[in-house]
Amino acid sequence: MKKKRISLLRGIAVCVNAAAAAVLAVGFVAGMRAGYGSETWKEILGGKNYVETAEFQEQAASSVYDALEAAVRDSRMEKDGQYDPQRIIRLRDYLDNGTIYDEMSEKEKGNGICYRLGDLYQWSLKGTSYSDDVLNESYKPLFYGSIQEYCNECDEEYKAVVDQLVKSMKQIQREVALYQEQQKNWSAQATNVRYLLWDLGNGNVYTNIDSLQSENSQDTFAAYFKSLGSYYIYDSRTISVAQQNVGDYYSYNTHDLLEGWNIHLAGEYLVYVGIDTTFPAADVLSAAAQKYQEADQNLQPYILPMVAAAVLLVVTAIWILVLLLRFLWNMALVILNHAGIVMRVSICFVSYLLLQILLWVLSGKGVLSVAMLAGVNLVVLAVLVTDGMQRQKLLTAIQEINSEEGNTRISESGLFAINRQMAAAVNDLGDGLRHALQEQMKSERMKADLITNVSHDLKTPLTSIINYVDLLKREDIQNERAKNYIAILEDKAMRLKHLTDDLVEASKISSGNIKLELNRLNFQELIQQTNGEFSEKFENKGLKLVVDMPEEPVVIVADGRRLWRVIENLYNNTAKYAMPNTRVYVELTTVGHMVRFSIKNISEQPLNINADELTERFIRGDVARSTEGSGLGLSIARNLTELQKGSFNIYLDGDLFKATIIFPEADFRQEKE
Repeated sequence: MKKKRISLLRGIAVCVNAAAAAVLAVGFVAGMRAGYGSETWKEILGGKNYVETAEFQEQAASSVYDALEAAVRDSRMEKDGQYDPQRIIRLRDYLDNGTIYDEMSEKEKGNGICYRLGDLYQWSLKGTSYSDDVLNESYKPLFYGSIQEYCNECDEEYKAVVDQLVKSMKQIQREVALYQEQQKNWSAQATNVRYLLWDLGNGNVYTNIDSLQSENSQDTFAAYFKSLGSYYIYDSRTISVAQQNVGDYYSYNTHDLLEGWNIHLAGEYLVYVGIDTTFPAADVLSAAAQKYQEADQNLQPYILPMVAAAVLLVVTAIWILVLLLRFLWNMALVILNHAGIVMRVSICFVSYLLLQILLWVLSGKGVLSVAMLAGVNLVVLAVLVTDGMQRQKLLTAIQEINSEEGNTRISESGLFAINRQMAAAVNDLGDGLRHALQEQMKSERMKADLITNVSHDLKTPLTSIINYVDLLKREDIQNERAKNYIAILEDKAMRLKHLTDDLVEASKISSGNIKLELNRLNFQELIQQTNGEFSEKFENKGLKLVVDMPEEPVVIVADGRRLWRVIENLYNNTAKYAMPNTRVYVELTTVGHMVRFSIKNISEQPLNINADELTERFIRGDVARSTEGSGLGLSIARNLTELQKGSFNIYLDGDLFKATIIFPEADFRQEKE
């Protein structure tokens, strides 16, 4: 029974493990199909909101970079927060390092040919030819009347300046187009990213936040950007990141970064970048936040089952691992205990492999090699198949012996050595079982015959004793002691008669020498009659009968006389062994198509015995045998019940005794038959 429970638990553990793995797999697949990766799963399970995720940190870091680039472009194109076409471009400097001048000193004016930003951009849009006349007439530089005037009629220098001019116009066109696109994409309505570059030298502020254009307060700027939720603040005076909460993605020197974009600031500067984590604008960040929120909502129903599944998976996996280790340990012990067999099998296997290798090498690895190996493997296959058939034969013989059909003997001829030994052992086992069964049947017949013969031999003198006792009772005997002796003699004689009757009936039942007369009968009426007949006996012992049964008839198919004997034995058992002055509960119910009768009471003596043992012959609940009884009553009751196609069960719980009889209803039984 214990092994069955362990096997059942193992099966349940494997099933739970598989189910837990399936739940986890379904959850992850559902998430993946919805576009949620394992990282999203991990972060949602960790209880993170979108701002705390690695994805947002990466996007925030990228936004810092893009915002710095936008601020730099503003500083190159704007003055007082507006596009400034009057900014000066010296062709050589612009092409070399991208420099755009806000103003130019007198000394710087003659150090190269210069143009206005707006002019270069407008000329770039025309796309006209660049003839000498047009160049000198329409593309006049600042501080000179013409390009030729600047070049002093030097043709080589003239060609170089024209080439610089054309390249600068093309580059300016691209840069201004990017700036114009930036004005749309980086407005406060179009993005959740806010930026501000404050040139402390001249007080210029470059930002996409109109409300901060006129402010010049470091505290005001810092407070605003920190209020957004995610921020990055850089102070060039410290050459370090002053404050940030966007991770460590931008630990490099921001000063070097800005210098790399060729921004020329008048002095020290502050950089502010912030992300409004309420995401009021519809941009990439708000779309990602919405997707994460949807993922959180969609995956919430899976979280609890997946956590539970994960726990179960780990627990069952550990248990299965323990079972596996235990199995491996047992296998190791088996191998050690059967080292001889293992050694022989291993030698055969290794020899077989070596033979194959040898044949392969000697045959030159050609067609002959393949044929030889195939032949050897066919022989091995035939041996394995033969061995399997022989073992199946042994298994069939064992199953027949187990099913008590054991007349089969296994022929040992033609079997392999180990199988021949097993066949001999199985044959010996079958012979032993058959002999034991025959001896048991012979013993049971002798026992039944002995009981029957003894009972019949006792009946004749016992009947004479009872008759003579009856005659003595009719005599006018005045001696009270003699009268008492006669009463005791009558009681013991009747007890002996009951015992003899029980023995005879038990013998008939065990030998199957009994004929049943099955008829429809009212079980409810039989119980009522029995209650009436035993009422006086129960009252004498102080037993109170509590009856619960229906008023309408309860019909079953049974032998009325035999069923009465069953009920009588149960009531007699209660009258003999129940604790005085207690209740006896009798119940008759119908559940489905089955009729169930039960009687229960508290035992006077401790029931230090199993319930199954009580229904064996000559077994009494009163171990001290202080009460009258043969020990046959419950055995007879069980056997008679089962002969009538009923079931008989006894339940013990401490001193509580309960007997239950179950029969199918009459109509249902007839349908079944």
